Amino acid sequence: MKFGEFPVYDALGIELVHDVKCREGTLKKGTILTSSDISLLKYSGVKTITGVQFSSEDILPETAADVLLKSLIGDFLRYTIPNKSGYSEIFADTDGVLVFERDRLNRFNAHNEGISLITIQPNTPVYKGQFIANLRLTGLAVNAGVLNEAITKISGTGPLLKVHPYAFCKIGFIRTLMNNSSIPSLDETKQTSRFGAFGFNVVYSDLCEHTAAAVEKAVRNAIDAQAEIVLVESQIPPLHRDDVVPSGFKEAAGDIDRLGWPVDTGLSVVIGHKNEVKLIGFCAKDAENQALDRLFRFLATKSLPAAEDFSSLALNGISLGRMTKKITPEQMQKSFSFGSLSDSEKIAVVILAAGSGRRMHGSNKLLESVNGLPMIDHVVRSALSSRADYVAVVTGHDAKFIERRLEQYDVKIVRNPDYVSGVLGSIRLGLAVLPPDMAGAIVLPADMPAFTEEYIDKMIDAFDFSASRRPVVVPTFNGIRHNPVLWPRDLFKDVKIIPEDSQWVPTLIEHSDYIKEIPLKDDLPLTDVNTRGDLSNYLSRKDLISSAEEDLLALEKHR
Repeated sequence: MKFGEFPVYDALGIELVHDVKCREGTLKKGTILTSSDISLLKYSGVKTITGVQFSSEDILPETAADVLLKSLIGDFLRYTIPNKSGYSEIFADTDGVLVFERDRLNRFNAHNEGISLITIQPNTPVYKGQFIANLRLTGLAVNAGVLNEAITKISGTGPLLKVHPYAFCKIGFIRTLMNNSSIPSLDETKQTSRFGAFGFNVVYSDLCEHTAAAVEKAVRNAIDAQAEIVLVESQIPPLHRDDVVPSGFKEAAGDIDRLGWPVDTGLSVVIGHKNEVKLIGFCAKDAENQALDRLFRFLATKSLPAAEDFSSLALNGISLGRMTKKITPEQMQKSFSFGSLSDSEKIAVVILAAGSGRRMHGSNKLLESVNGLPMIDHVVRSALSSRADYVAVVTGHDAKFIERRLEQYDVKIVRNPDYVSGVLGSIRLGLAVLPPDMAGAIVLPADMPAFTEEYIDKMIDAFDFSASRRPVVVPTFNGIRHNPVLWPRDLFKDVKIIPEDSQWVPTLIEHSDYIKEIPLKDDLPLTDVNTRGDLSNYLSRKDLISSAEEDLLALEKHR
């Protein structure tokens, strides 16, 4: 795109960015100048105009915004159709809690000054129709390369924004008695009314003494009754991690995550867990506290942040007026609605980058330059540019250096501290961190820089999602099977029973009745780089192929 002042005699096809007054009227902003317009401007004595000349690499803001929104919007959200300037508003489409990772949002907004996603804070309770974010594009067009790079960096772990709706939760509710005092017995009707608004179903209730031993017993009984959340209400707030209720949690083999709840108006509460069960102790006088209400909303939507992220809940960067904005009927008609995006037709890529590469003496082969980028970048960028829905990278040797290279990419990084034990441990770890809705995973060694998105997509195309027994997909050359392998989820468990010093060959043989092979015409994509000789040969072959392609294109042009 070329923007600026153009002499009138050289302005044919230029689009005006301001109105221009002429003797016979006004040429409006957005007019693409024709020969008759040029004559009119010359006749009116206009010497120069301010305009823009687009190229084939320029994408209009409304189109660019629409493309971006497809990668940003997740479960239970609704967005308005972008206007001509690339602006779209995003609303919650159900009651729940807005969830996103702050680092991912920062990475997206840092990519280009012309693209901004402005949101309320993560982990904020929202209601259906509430305004939560907007996407703004500035400028007259977005370069295709900038747009593609923005999508690449945000497409590795699913949509950026999503709303967790209220879910059915089974709870245990315990009240403690102090100094043999008497309080009214538990009213089941009142309990149903109190907790029903959050979707809680009380499966266990109890009154017990205000002692650690009594709390421990009641908590264990609630967990035995299949409670997913245990609420302990006392007449006094928990003031220390060794107070009565926290001590009861610990004696029941629970862990304490937080004392105090950093949400306005503040709350004296203890938050813990035992395995997957949440343990919450609070004071009866806080029963109507809005902060407790917000905590219950997190529990009800199963979106309670990790303990180390609790402090971020104290922040809120959007005004109350914006938080209470509701979607209008007009916007409702010109918007898109999203329900749950989770299904079983998603494929992940697990990149194995943990090995020490001992045969590449003197350096880490994954950081060796291949056409101007480290080898690891090529493999990661190929995975992100493919149709895979999730990308995980397992690191180990030189982990800090590899992970520093990957900070700019939207990938899940998991470090294998015992990488020296063999590649199987890295595969186990990589498969273990995948979301449960992944139908399969391509296990891709990080030393295969020529296995680009083209070949990853071919493997995904060959994966039969509708089959009762989903296939194992492998590339072949001259009838020989090679890495990488696309494994269906039902075979992930096999990696846990294979000895560390064995290979996947027995599994392939056992399941050979539903292996799908992809024959390749060239073995270059299947090349793994282990030594400096391998790297030199690979670069030579790559350069030779590139030169041949350029010669072929040149011949085509002269025909």
